[in-house]
Amino acid sequence: MKRTSWINLAVALLCIGVLWIAAYQVPLHASWAIGGDVTTHRRMDEDAFIRGIHASEPPTRTACIDDPNQTCWWWQVLAPGERPYRWSAAQTQIRLPGVGGGAYRVTLSMRGQPAAQPTLSTWQIGDVALQVALPPNQVRRLHILTPADAAGNMELHLNTPPFHPAGDPRELGLVWYELGIARLSTGLQQPAWPVLGWLSLSLVALYAGAHLLTSSPRLNLGWLWGMGVAAGLALALARLAISSFAPTLAGMAGVALLLAGVGWLATRHLATQRVFVRQVLALTILALALRSAGMLHPHARYSDSMFHANKLFALSLGNVFQTAGLPSEAGGGMAPYPTGMYLLLLPGQVLVEDRLPLVQIGTAALDSLVVPGIALLLVASGLGQAAALLGAACYLLPIPVLESLSVGELANVGGQIIAFGFVALVVVGGRQTPHLTAAIGLLSAGLLAHSGVTLSLGAWTAGLWGLALLRWLRGKRDPGLIGLPQLSLVASVGLGLVLLTYYSAPVYLNGMLERVGTSGAGEPSGRPLSAIIAWTAGSIVGLQAPGGHPLPPLLGVLAVAGLGWLGWSREAQATGLRMGLGAFWIGVGLTQAILLVADQGVRWALFLYPGLCLSAGALLGVLWQRGRTERLAVCAMLAIIVGYGAMIGIVQVRDYLHT
Repeated sequence: MKRTSWINLAVALLCIGVLWIAAYQVPLHASWAIGGDVTTHRRMDEDAFIRGIHASEPPTRTACIDDPNQTCWWWQVLAPGERPYRWSAAQTQIRLPGVGGGAYRVTLSMRGQPAAQPTLSTWQIGDVALQVALPPNQVRRLHILTPADAAGNMELHLNTPPFHPAGDPRELGLVWYELGIARLSTGLQQPAWPVLGWLSLSLVALYAGAHLLTSSPRLNLGWLWGMGVAAGLALALARLAISSFAPTLAGMAGVALLLAGVGWLATRHLATQRVFVRQVLALTILALALRSAGMLHPHARYSDSMFHANKLFALSLGNVFQTAGLPSEAGGGMAPYPTGMYLLLLPGQVLVEDRLPLVQIGTAALDSLVVPGIALLLVASGLGQAAALLGAACYLLPIPVLESLSVGELANVGGQIIAFGFVALVVVGGRQTPHLTAAIGLLSAGLLAHSGVTLSLGAWTAGLWGLALLRWLRGKRDPGLIGLPQLSLVASVGLGLVLLTYYSAPVYLNGMLERVGTSGAGEPSGRPLSAIIAWTAGSIVGLQAPGGHPLPPLLGVLAVAGLGWLGWSREAQATGLRMGLGAFWIGVGLTQAILLVADQGVRWALFLYPGLCLSAGALLGVLWQRGRTERLAVCAMLAIIVGYGAMIGIVQVRDYLHT
């Protein structure tokens, strides 16, 4: 770097450090309703800070009081004035990292064990030990005045003689209702220096990685300032959310820097395309970091991630033909659960012993590869590097993917890269034998990725085949693209291979025959066609939610406008892209038709989202070429799309399994 760049970096880090110290002057006040908040219905927000605590009572879903055959939410079964609670373990640790120096009031509401005498418990804070006696039938609210330790952390250890009720295998300590912390000291507060150190390392690593892969010092400096200000706001407004994540964030930044260094070394001998390839690599690494952050944050909770870790383990033992139970909305019963995505992660077990982070980060890495796929597809279609980078940037924070990663629905996300690889190869590939062979392999693998991916990919292929047939009947031949005969060959061979070698297994055939035999039983289901059309159209432009949250409204509008521009431009090099995008929309129509006869369809927004980014990128690239004003407008639109995705991603992690 030049001398001025070093000076700008030093000044930026110094100013950001002052901002962080100023953020620590905002007094910290936080409280948690242990067991659940009867007003907001939130639960388990305290899990990131407590070790040695049992599940909330009453359970999240339990038998209703008036009808035990029905299930109710936990707050619906509480008697008037009753509070939910959690049992602590015999040894419990409370650790609130990075609160900052000074004196604090720590509040705990508890009662003792059901016994004739009060429960004696020893509470250790640093070198001070407190002896506490808690009655069995009366909730005591205790306030402890104590300073934070030298690192700016607050730690409290509860040591209670264990209670073993009959028929309960748990080791119980105290009945816990509330935890709170409030700063008492006034004047200048000392920050938690280790937290600032971790955040500083994160910023330096991110800046260094961006410097390696981009050629814009101003952009890198702006990125540094943006991240520094965001961290300062988090320290002021949500201190524990960022302080508990700071060490992990620094580790992630270090891995990102390592990947950037590998990318820099791998591209140093490129000539004309070196800058563009490095920019695409930077977007890919950023996409991986953003996806991983949502899963690695200590506040995140999952429902399905361990399911996929167990599926991966079963595959490693040779169980290739796996099944899984369907939800009642999809008809219930057992159905094939293809293992294509797990095959991609299987080699990772050699490097990673714990399969849970392997399936989580591995799935995030697989989906991040869609980012360079979008960029390369737009460049190969003749739309230029600006369109490629802008379209790829639209996929940095795809809302359907973030929702699935947060929940733990990993197989359909990981299978996307296989399906998108087939899409890209068919759209820009030729008719040569190697291309056709690769297309057959990718289609076969995509049909084994996940049932939702299988249906979406099959519908996309059918839509593309219909468009190819239409061009064939109109006498149009495209020598550089896979034509109707070649596409028919690829589709028939790929589908035939999958049916003959996989779905013909007896365990699958028997299950499918049973489902066919019972398909007419029960009450009729499905939705009216008009309702399906209105819901789908509204979801595309962000007026309704295809899943948990609406899509970015601006992205849907840009995608529709971009598709119209591509149809109007008639660029010969973009013919394959136009057909591929048309197949996306036809495929959505075909998969949504499932809702005519079923209550649950496929996650169509997950499959369509790359198509939306392709169309939007094409239009944004055109606007980018027109002048300074249009470039500012493009930057603003991209910031809105990415910012909306970041906001929804944060809300998803904050609320999933907490409400």
